[in-house]
Amino acid sequence: MPMRRAIGISIACLVTSACATSEILEESKSNDPVGTPTSIADPVRTVGRSQFGKAVWYDHVGRPTASGEILDTVTATAAHRTLPLASFAKVTNLENGRSVVVKINDRGPYTRGHILDLSPRAADLLDMKGAGVVAVVVEPLVNELLEQPQYFN
Repeated sequence: MPMRRAIGISIACLVTSACATSEILEESKSNDPVGTPTSIADPVRTVGRSQFGKAVWYDHVGRPTASGEILDTVTATAAHRTLPLASFAKVTNLENGRSVVVKINDRGPYTRGHILDLSPRAADLLDMKGAGVVAVVVEPLVNELLEQPQYFN
């Protein structure tokens, strides 16, 4: 009897994960911005609380970030004061509704009133380079496969 129960639970888990993966793929096909790191192998969801504030983009291309990576014009990254390095967050421009998933790889911003510094690529995807500073909402993401929540402190 215990073997049947274990097999039944395993099948239920497989069916549930297959359904969740198909929903994630459908969402990513409908509006797939270039900077989104979601795929069948890396499903993510928002956790914790959202943070509203102003974001600015910074052009320190070629310089090292706090994580040791070199800031480039290809990767959508951001600097945040408290989110863990190498975590991901969904950033939405409240002025035009555009969103992008960024990797947190730097610390900052150090300007009062700003909550996020965005790389040039992330700023392009959010269509904010002309404005310079925009109102955004930042939602921390969790990798469902690893179940590592990343919250604001």
